[in-house]
Amino acid sequence: MQRIFRIPSLTLASALLTLAATAGAQTYATGDPRNPSEPQTPGTCQTLNAQFTSSQVDIASPPTSDDTSRIQDALNACENTGEGVVLHINGSDNAFLSGKLTLESDESLVIDSGVTLYGNNSYNSESELIDVPNSNTGIYGAGTIDGRANVYTFSDTPRLIQTNNASNFVIANMTIQNAAHPNLYIQGGSGATVWGLTVNTSPNQANADGIDIDSISDVTVANSNITAGDDGIAIKTNESAASNITVKNTNVYGTHGLSIGSQTFDGVTNVLFENNYVYGKDSGGVSSTDANAINIKTDEDCGGLVKQVTYENTCIRYAKHLIIVNAYYGSCSGNSGTPNFQDIIVNGVKSTNSVSGAYETFAGYNSSNIAQIYLGNIDLDSNTQDGDEYTDAYLDNVNGLDPSGTDVTDGSWSASGSVPSCSFQF
Repeated sequence: MQRIFRIPSLTLASALLTLAATAGAQTYATGDPRNPSEPQTPGTCQTLNAQFTSSQVDIASPPTSDDTSRIQDALNACENTGEGVVLHINGSDNAFLSGKLTLESDESLVIDSGVTLYGNNSYNSESELIDVPNSNTGIYGAGTIDGRANVYTFSDTPRLIQTNNASNFVIANMTIQNAAHPNLYIQGGSGATVWGLTVNTSPNQANADGIDIDSISDVTVANSNITAGDDGIAIKTNESAASNITVKNTNVYGTHGLSIGSQTFDGVTNVLFENNYVYGKDSGGVSSTDANAINIKTDEDCGGLVKQVTYENTCIRYAKHLIIVNAYYGSCSGNSGTPNFQDIIVNGVKSTNSVSGAYETFAGYNSSNIAQIYLGNIDLDSNTQDGDEYTDAYLDNVNGLDPSGTDVTDGSWSASGSVPSCSFQF
């Protein structure tokens, strides 16, 4: 291993002591300070009965008449009530068909168990199927929202659900699926809770992220299951900084992993990933197109400060890129900036059944922007390194993991806890 210390006046022994002393300054992420509990479904403002069956609408050419106007009229009428518009099963009729819908302030959309709201062909020309530009809104119920990308080829890239500066948004205990592009995109504002959400979009659906968290503070994703065609969860900054984010007790399947980036130019701080499982394929055996697990990625095209990020107790199976911290991810859109990784803590990782050629990368930007990474309680079934550079790595109980390369230094720290005991589903 190559050890290069950028303090030439010190002996090797004193440099190691200096490095170890610096390691004591690490700061664990605390995530969302709200620490929300499970959201409760609001009361009913209006109830709408289904008038289609799934077999009538879940086809390439569904009926031209649909439910857009009556759902939107009900949402307009229930604005500022604090209650919900309920989509209700009606005998054998269990489906609604709609174009773009907008949630108004202080109201919710509730989709009952057994009911599916399908997007029609017309929302292809929109930015999203469900637009959430207002605060104190939510989407609830044990039903499903279906983008129909599995049966209809979209020429544009509409998102399934998009918030825009909508503070205090909630989505809870339901399923969203078959998105043509990102399934749930949360952008701007402050305060969002995603609880018990199932995302079910094919790993082969290009650019269909599970959940994007962009330019917002105080966000929790909890107890969710995500199958998607790109990042399982991605935290980024296309408009402003992102901070105080918790992702916990969540499983991702066949995705591109639990990610930060690519866009980090406005700064990402205080992000806690806790007690999560990452599978490089879905339950049907369909593999991810880029089987990442822990994934921090950016580039000078869109880079910035990423600080106080903690991955605590992560179980990984069928992945290829096990732990990636990379300031040279590749060209990305945004504001040019300098990638800088500080206080990145990966504590508690177990990987099994990794894809052939699996590896890790720890790559800071340059000698003036050294990545600061703490690795503890890690047991990987592949310790191959690829592209390590410009990194100060602090190690404790890492079972053979040994970052090395240009301007890479290794030191020690004291990690709490132990290697996680993982109970994989398949």
